[in-house]
Amino acid sequence: MTATDKQNPASLRGLGWGTFLAGFVPGLLQFQLGQKGRAILAFLSCTALFFIGWVLVRDRLFYFALFAPETDPVHLSTVGILARCGITVTLPEILNFPANAIGSILAFDPSYEAQRLWRLPRALEDLGGFLTAASGYLAAFWSADGHWGMRLQRDGGVNPLRPICNPAFAAGISWLLPGAGHALAGQRSKGILMGASTVLVFALGLLLSQGHAVDRAIASVWWIGQSMCGGGVLFASLVTAPQEITGSFPENLDLGTVLCTVGGLMNLVVMVDAFSIAERSVFPVLQLHEGDA
Repeated sequence: MTATDKQNPASLRGLGWGTFLAGFVPGLLQFQLGQKGRAILAFLSCTALFFIGWVLVRDRLFYFALFAPETDPVHLSTVGILARCGITVTLPEILNFPANAIGSILAFDPSYEAQRLWRLPRALEDLGGFLTAASGYLAAFWSADGHWGMRLQRDGGVNPLRPICNPAFAAGISWLLPGAGHALAGQRSKGILMGASTVLVFALGLLLSQGHAVDRAIASVWWIGQSMCGGGVLFASLVTAPQEITGSFPENLDLGTVLCTVGGLMNLVVMVDAFSIAERSVFPVLQLHEGDA
């Protein structure tokens, strides 16, 4: 419980479904806060990042989706109708909903020839898939920034304190470099420990799999978890994933895939913890004594 919580019971509640859903549109929360410059920056940065990657993957985006519109007949299937309307369940791209919707509409083609092309590898698809996914994470961090602004506006008082580091930025930098957010938030030793552990697990997975554990085209569902370690997936997208598998699959491919996914999930904990540490620099946690309520 924080000091604000004791003075304002409303701070124990969330910001509501409206604010949550608004977070899927980059910049909308900043616009509601009156931060028009940040709102424009959020929308343009997320949209530009998505379409730079989309140029490289295009229709291949459907191959990365959890549900592809390929049910016969395509134009009458539920998933096909949703795809035609721009609703493609592609994670984490769907966190950047407007760009993901436009990209889905532009790439949609119900023909069987198009379905065949979805499965054909594309040049630079590993980098393209990373960039479209990164736009989803960037949208999530902008959303976190907006939620933080809403929380500060509601619970910070007339002259709210400034955090030691913007919580959303601490989480975002931790996505690229595990532990960096802790260092910015004033807990360098903890950041080194948590970051090194995450990188070690992720790197071990790549090593055991001979670099093939992180490949969105081969294991797109596992890749969703792996992508939470942004720096590691960026390295894999540029260096290891483009390499072809010659001969048989690596003996420890499955183990490597699991370890890289665990590394990604570990970094999710690192990101959330970095956000919380920066947040507590404004809303410190109080130690309640027995009998306090």
